[in-house]
Amino acid sequence: MQNLETQKVKTFMQAPVVETEELNNLFFELTNKSCNLKCSHCYIERNSFKKEKDFLPIDKIKQALLSVRKENIKSIYLTGGEPMTHPDFNSILRMCLKISNTTVITNGTFINDKKARFLKKIDDESEYETIYRISFEHFDEKKNDVIRGRGSFRKALFALQNLYKYDFNPIINITSYYKEKRETMFEGFSELCAKFGFELGQINLKIIPYFDSNPKTFKQIENEEINEDRLDCKNSRIISSKGIFTCPILCNDFRARCGYSIENFARKIYLDTEKCHTCIHHNTKAFANDWM
Repeated sequence: MQNLETQKVKTFMQAPVVETEELNNLFFELTNKSCNLKCSHCYIERNSFKKEKDFLPIDKIKQALLSVRKENIKSIYLTGGEPMTHPDFNSILRMCLKISNTTVITNGTFINDKKARFLKKIDDESEYETIYRISFEHFDEKKNDVIRGRGSFRKALFALQNLYKYDFNPIINITSYYKEKRETMFEGFSELCAKFGFELGQINLKIIPYFDSNPKTFKQIENEEINEDRLDCKNSRIISSKGIFTCPILCNDFRARCGYSIENFARKIYLDTEKCHTCIHHNTKAFANDWM
């Protein structure tokens, strides 16, 4: 009788499983610690008084890109930290654009007129498209800078202007820290972008969930219907200096490590963290572009 009860408990507590049948989205964490901003809600722990450099070696990126040629890669993502602090960023971007469309998720602070013009030159060299997602928190400058630091709003807006000037179609990347409705955020940013002639479309606004690093309560995911097509881990993996992980928010978390190299990563993963719970209840993919 006791063994039967134990078996019931184990069955009841088993986390949902997701199988990765096809790898479509490949993320590279170019750096974890290196970033020129100190956003208060960032899930990456850093030493506030020390500049840390942990850049993903370019040789490792090159090997991964060679290995995924047999996969159906539809999009590559460069993230961080701040990916544009990587000393080999330009070379990495060129390599990725030989394989697929490439999205750069950046705070935009390095994109002035000269840089945007140079990035356009790289983009023109490839048959694939470069997409820039510029991170904001809010269309209100004060609300934005409370989280991302004084002056970050104007620098990000300047990046948008420069990218638009050189015929890019940038995306505004928002973390839902303030829990504003999408319609409110879209209207606010539309007014901002209209001032420099950029007509914002729905495709130009990406809202990712806010992952509370200290949730007050967390219940194991139990007996609920899960739309796997909305989960990044269904067809995505991220490569960091520490191995292969299931998704960007769990990058470098031992619970989500699924291999050392992209050639032999585990395709079965368990949704057993509080962050998985947040993702499941988000209405779109948390990290991949919404049209992927």
